[in-house]
Amino acid sequence: MAAIAVLPPETVREVLATASATLFESTPFILAASLAGRWTRAGRLLPLLGCGCGGGPAARSMPAAAATWLAFGPWVALARWVAAMLVGRALERGRCEHGASGSSLDALAGVLPYALVAGVAAHLLALTGTNVPGGATGVAIGAALGIALAPCGLGVVGIAGALRAVAPASAIGFLCVAGILDARTFARSHARSGGHDGTAYALLGLACGFIASRGGAALVHPRFTIALWCCAVAFAVLAWQYRRSHAIAPMLAPAAMCAALILGAPPPPYRATATTLGDAFAGESLTFEGIVTRRNGATALVRYAITCCRADAAPIVIRLAHDVRAPDGAWLDARGTLEDRAGDLRLRADSVTPAAPPGDPFIYR
Repeated sequence: MAAIAVLPPETVREVLATASATLFESTPFILAASLAGRWTRAGRLLPLLGCGCGGGPAARSMPAAAATWLAFGPWVALARWVAAMLVGRALERGRCEHGASGSSLDALAGVLPYALVAGVAAHLLALTGTNVPGGATGVAIGAALGIALAPCGLGVVGIAGALRAVAPASAIGFLCVAGILDARTFARSHARSGGHDGTAYALLGLACGFIASRGGAALVHPRFTIALWCCAVAFAVLAWQYRRSHAIAPMLAPAAMCAALILGAPPPPYRATATTLGDAFAGESLTFEGIVTRRNGATALVRYAITCCRADAAPIVIRLAHDVRAPDGAWLDARGTLEDRAGDLRLRADSVTPAAPPGDPFIYR
């Protein structure tokens, strides 16, 4: 909160948008866990079948393990999954001793501070660009990022993939911590009961319904639309059921989510300068629309891709073989062929045309 207080207003909007994206992404899984918590077997399956937004280590998620397998190979995926299962088993014993709350409002309140930390960390990471050291220092930096910047199991894979392109050592440290021993993992193991609040449930229903009606509103992947519609209906029912209940603490997360709707979600800062198209090859024809950035004499087109939500947005950067007559920040549509320049892929553009800024600056995987 102190960091947010001294940041410029536009940066606060970026941080709030990233934090709210994490909350919106987590909401369907948190609500499902709350409803299924009364059935022991169903509750234990949710961490394995979801994206990793439920309780405990996010790396237990089978979809996240599959994504890790595709991006980093089977041994990395297996090691992360086994480690997360062991940590999750240990935390489950802790919950049995201390008790657990089945309220979705409690779970969202527990995620909120770590979502804000992730938003601040994402902004600071963008400011540092590619100036990340290697070796043991790079691994330590990646591990530190993993503690705070871990939106969900799938999001971890996206962030690690982006880090691997510019800082391989940091990607290793990040994968060793994020989703296994990060701050949110331990916070979820100590749920607290703040009670129910009818107004909080009503705000959650309105927020989820608005995001669903806007196709994700550049905060979450459009595939979450159906889940958010279900959440809107469920929270409307809970708002009626607890219309006479009042509490202050459960209001914080819904208020932050509604504030993001009012302030809007500004485009992320385009500061990345490394190519992150892992499957691209020299000689491939490519059409790419992105925003012009220049750094160290190189010109590139940049756009961000979302796997689950805005918090795991990873840059897709196409470096151009030649400079173009367009100011920084302009949107261009480039068509041409990729060529190898001393081990670095660059786009030899046959045509470059101005493009209108899209309503949604993201592309979705």
